[in-house]
Amino acid sequence: MVEYKDYYKILGVSKDATQDEIKKAYRRLAKKYHPDSNPNDPTAEEKFKEIGEAYEVLGDPEKRARYDQLGANWKQYARAGAEAGWPGWGRTYTYDFSGGDFGFSDLGSGFSEFFEMFFGKGSDERFSWFTSQFGGGGTGTKTRQQRKTAWERGTAPRGEDYEYDVEIALREAYYGTTRTIRLQKDGKTRTVNVKIPKGVKSGAKIRIPGEGGQSPFGGQSGDLYLRINISPHPFFTRKGDDLYCEVPVTIKEAIFGAKIDVPTFDGGVKVNLPAGIQSGKTLRLRGKGMPKLNTSEYGDLYAKVKIVIPENLTSEQRKYLEEFSRVYDENPRRNIVL
Repeated sequence: MVEYKDYYKILGVSKDATQDEIKKAYRRLAKKYHPDSNPNDPTAEEKFKEIGEAYEVLGDPEKRARYDQLGANWKQYARAGAEAGWPGWGRTYTYDFSGGDFGFSDLGSGFSEFFEMFFGKGSDERFSWFTSQFGGGGTGTKTRQQRKTAWERGTAPRGEDYEYDVEIALREAYYGTTRTIRLQKDGKTRTVNVKIPKGVKSGAKIRIPGEGGQSPFGGQSGDLYLRINISPHPFFTRKGDDLYCEVPVTIKEAIFGAKIDVPTFDGGVKVNLPAGIQSGKTLRLRGKGMPKLNTSEYGDLYAKVKIVIPENLTSEQRKYLEEFSRVYDENPRRNIVL
């Protein structure tokens, strides 16, 4: 899609400028960027055309009023055009719904440029569909039944797709969950229950068919996409389908070994801690990570050992540790080489 053209910005005037101010701005810029005055500037001609295009709309009070009404909401072009009325944007055309035929006369380049402004350059498919369904462009006219048949075949342009951010907890991503989404459509509020599968990852999108924007010309509605964001967990860190955590152990458990509980979303898992384990050692629990999306498999859980040094020792505890230090004088830094 092309960027929305701000005609006021192109002419360098404010949105409340008078028609006289718009005319003066146009004349000044047209003189400045006229190709004859800029023979060595290849961009001058394009700028000159752009200025003319802006003045063609803003210089006509009726066209300007409709441009102001539609404004940057060009994606809602069909609805706004129906409410505001089409005459004035193209040149002149006549229509007759009662007989089932819809014909245009003298569309000219104005209508083509208008359509391009709202649907972007290269939108030949949409413009060809429009002219073929409603007549004009050398394709003849179609009856109301023929147009209805075309809509039913889905040949009309689809409506716009919408995206909606949904935040879930890591536990919800583990088990799967359901979210109730409230949608505003056709002036009404409706709710949609969306199932979020287990194993879903942040950034994943869940498609809800037909809950997006309406088609400009009666075709299928667009889709609604829920973009999943998973909030940080206080204990687990997720990497792909694996989970990582840090498990605190006592000095006694690290020295003599022990059977400890490692937390998982399905409850504690007994793990044998080998005697003499060092702080920072990682234990791997196979199949205790996150569920793999759309499978019965699970990732792994990696638990890093963290030896906790006791604080606020009693006098008796300190006494035993001092006695231990007298019989154990190992220097753990002896092998450091600089």
